[in-house]
Amino acid sequence: MNERVSSLPTGTAETASISTVLGKAARVIDISLELDPSKFRMRTYAGFRKDMQFETEVIKDYADGGLGQLVRGVHMRLHAGTHVDAPSHMTKGARDLHELPLEVFIGPAVVADVRHRGPKQAITPHDLDNAVGAVFQPGDRLLLRTDNNESYDGSSEWMARAPYLSDEAVAWCADHGASIVGFDFYHAAEPVQDRGNCTTRKLLERGILTMPYLTNLGAITKPRVTLIALPLKMTGVEASPLRAVILED
Repeated sequence: MNERVSSLPTGTAETASISTVLGKAARVIDISLELDPSKFRMRTYAGFRKDMQFETEVIKDYADGGLGQLVRGVHMRLHAGTHVDAPSHMTKGARDLHELPLEVFIGPAVVADVRHRGPKQAITPHDLDNAVGAVFQPGDRLLLRTDNNESYDGSSEWMARAPYLSDEAVAWCADHGASIVGFDFYHAAEPVQDRGNCTTRKLLERGILTMPYLTNLGAITKPRVTLIALPLKMTGVEASPLRAVILED
């Protein structure tokens, strides 16, 4: 069994609550990218006032007195690892994360297998129709699978392995009522710093949330599943890390 997939034991409170929602016990699949300070690295383009990656720091150790506790702090961007982008990420004055309905982060999802699209190739509406056209419903969360993040290292080589979502495919997502588009590959066409090539911007401007840095989408076996990807309850922010999981009945 994939180490990021688990079946909840029967008789637990967790199983009971999931059963209430799905009508039966669920298989839980973790689709979140691991945040390991020794491995995770993000790009720092022009315009950043300072660099901030993902680092942890011990700010109280067991031997430091008091209650004998270990306490760590973390230094990170809100866009580190698997996260969700609010509209304000790309548009000044648009909605921040706390202004979005919580329900959008829990609900039906489908996986579009677009592994046939290679580096710098466009994902097209035809690809999406072939992959999920028969099962997609308005309001669904669309998860784009390439498996690129199975070997994520944040390098220029990783970026170069990615396809991109064509403008026509972005329109397909809007026309079909996608609420979230998640992906497991670098999310821009070349040149990557061109505002017109940013997939996140194009989707957010159409009212579709983006969920980058997914992984393990190949573990999902059902055509329709339930996504649970809750952001932290922060105010006045444009993004939040997530622990994204799939429930498969």
